[in-house]
Amino acid sequence: MPPHDHNGAFAPAPCALSIRDVEAGLAPKRLGTHFHYFRELDSTNNYARSLAEQGAAEGAIVIAEQQTQGRGRLGRRWVSPPFVNLYCSIILRPTSPPAYAPQITLTAAVALADAVACYSPVAPAIKWPNDILVGKKKLAGVLTEAVSNSRKIEFVIVGIGVNVNFSLESMPLEIRERATSLSVLRGRSVNREALLRRLIQDLDRCYGILEETGFAAIAPRWDARFGLRGQRVRVETTDQSITGRAIGIEPDGALLIEGPGGKQRILAGDVIPLEDEI
Repeated sequence: MPPHDHNGAFAPAPCALSIRDVEAGLAPKRLGTHFHYFRELDSTNNYARSLAEQGAAEGAIVIAEQQTQGRGRLGRRWVSPPFVNLYCSIILRPTSPPAYAPQITLTAAVALADAVACYSPVAPAIKWPNDILVGKKKLAGVLTEAVSNSRKIEFVIVGIGVNVNFSLESMPLEIRERATSLSVLRGRSVNREALLRRLIQDLDRCYGILEETGFAAIAPRWDARFGLRGQRVRVETTDQSITGRAIGIEPDGALLIEGPGGKQRILAGDVIPLEDEI
């Protein structure tokens, strides 16, 4: 594999990720061809975007031990303490047209759910479009940011955050009631290198299926993990609030909500379960 960006990455530090251990046994087809590892970044998505704008190839992965400006969807803050979790961003250059970019988020969510399922005693669920929940608490999330023109997607940055060895006691009070981590669920710590390697492998496989055969092959797997089916939800979009029952997703990844006026397609928005808001 190509050499790493060092940036002081391999100086001894307690609990630091070993990228060499991640690479061990990794046979990437598309993803994991080059790693950029940092002790601290403002945001792995920001750095990955700058690499993509400079022409970085598909499959490059940016990893940080800590983010000072980590973010989730809708500009929300993603709490990113050092040396306990996973924060990474992957550069993709898909061949699908721009209208299908949302399918990449859904595909990444399937891969992420598959990866954490190996470490969680409770099956993870997907909250449309990008959150991974266990026991109705957030464990992980995906943030995709695409750059495209009218004809093609130039690149997509897939940002992933996973709460791995994040103890409840160290979580800020504002997230403690609605967040969890793999170590909390298991009652013991998790090897971050093994988890990251599994995540790369699962994302590599799922993204390959998406590119080669289309989202129809991924949709049933997403559907099987959809945690809000049949529940009453409120969807906040940029210009309206829609209440109804979540049915599922359409082939393009749109969420279907059934309300008093019939079925509505949601392409972007914040989904809030009404039985127990998360």
